[in-house]
Amino acid sequence: MLDTAVVLLLMGMFVLLSIGVMVLGISVYNNTNKLSSENYAQRTVLSYIANQVRRGDTGGGIEVRDIDGVRALVFRQDFDGTDYLTCLYAHDGELRELFTEDGSEQELASGVPIMPVTGLSFAIRDGLIEVQVTDEASEVPQSLLLSPRSGVNGG
Repeated sequence: MLDTAVVLLLMGMFVLLSIGVMVLGISVYNNTNKLSSENYAQRTVLSYIANQVRRGDTGGGIEVRDIDGVRALVFRQDFDGTDYLTCLYAHDGELRELFTEDGSEQELASGVPIMPVTGLSFAIRDGLIEVQVTDEASEVPQSLLLSPRSGVNGG
């Protein structure tokens, strides 16, 4: 009888410890997955902007300016003698891209939504473009410094 009680007690402890380890493992997995998702969203936005800067890095064609009170990164391109602008900015909680002819009036809502962001800011510091992004899942912004070969206009 005593032998059976000891075996059942050990088996019960084993089951309880197994459940505890499983609950702890699930918690660690969920936290890791959440942090990975937050970092992925911010890194993706920063990577997209960095690639746009590399693509638009021609003859001083990059500038930071305000468009209707929103800070935007603007790329100027010449197609058959006509200047076109590609603008990257945050509007209504999304990173947006607007391609338009220089001088035409466009609303910020006209831009194509790229990815959700909570905050996005552009600044020029010592010839470098500083980009800071915050997504809806994180309160801590991530930043990136970009150095276009052709230089930066505006402020």
